[in-house]
Amino acid sequence: MRRRKFPVALNDACLCLSVDDVGLEVFSSERDFSGLLDFYASEGVRATFFVVPQPEGASLAARKQGYAPILKRALKEGHELGQHGLEHTRFEIGVPPKMILDLPHEGPAREELAKHRAEIEARLTVKNIRATLSKGRRLLEDILGVPVEGFRAPCLSVCDNLFTALEEEGYLYDSSKCLQPTGWDILNGRPATPPAPINRARFDACQAGGRMRTLPLTTEYTWYLNTERYAVCLELAKHDFRACLDAGIPFVPVCHVSPVQDGLGLDFHREFLGWARAEASRRNVRLVSTTLAEACRQWPRWSGKKAE
Repeated sequence: MRRRKFPVALNDACLCLSVDDVGLEVFSSERDFSGLLDFYASEGVRATFFVVPQPEGASLAARKQGYAPILKRALKEGHELGQHGLEHTRFEIGVPPKMILDLPHEGPAREELAKHRAEIEARLTVKNIRATLSKGRRLLEDILGVPVEGFRAPCLSVCDNLFTALEEEGYLYDSSKCLQPTGWDILNGRPATPPAPINRARFDACQAGGRMRTLPLTTEYTWYLNTERYAVCLELAKHDFRACLDAGIPFVPVCHVSPVQDGLGLDFHREFLGWARAEASRRNVRLVSTTLAEACRQWPRWSGKKAE
């Protein structure tokens, strides 16, 4: 697999690994973040890490002194650091989709939404969302010393005003929309759910208009992965990878810093990456691992339009 920067030839298979919840208690630790960087280095791949700027109400710099050097290591090794909300609360910039709210641990969020939906939606103005985005971005850029270009909503919580706010704030891309809800069906105890189709029409339908681009993720395959779910999740990942290749769009899986390592997640990634290399070779294309920002800069390739 080629671990390098663009330009990438039109027939290359584009792999954009993404990782959520960097800095968030329980789902991310400095040790696990370092371990994931070690794993990616051993596999020769790059990733986009979405970082929570103010987890549990305290700035990442103040709460997690150990994170700053690891974040800078990630940048030095060619990874990208994007923004993952502000505090990672459920309704700070939108409302999670049903597939997320159906997860067993989301009971409090379901109850809050049932009781206070009107108040929640009333707070989700463009002005309020822009203020939240701007604060989080500023906190991250102060830590990193580099611009933050990409965004993913915590728990995929979105609303129409979020995309307007992202456009007005000048983000290069968003990656909060999902092409394959079946991954969460599996987590919710429905492993027999057929996979959703992934094609260019659905990719195009994710675009919000304007200059900001949307690079939708596929799904989460490795959340505290166990032996019972391993095979079905691997087959889903293979289905989605093939579909993205057929559609000529980036394959953007997501995992989480600690959950991918608490179980069989790294074994899954190792097996999947080996299979993906073989599948790309079988199709006579190169498998190129890159970040979401770099993939976004190749937008004419995904859109079929001339460069702007």
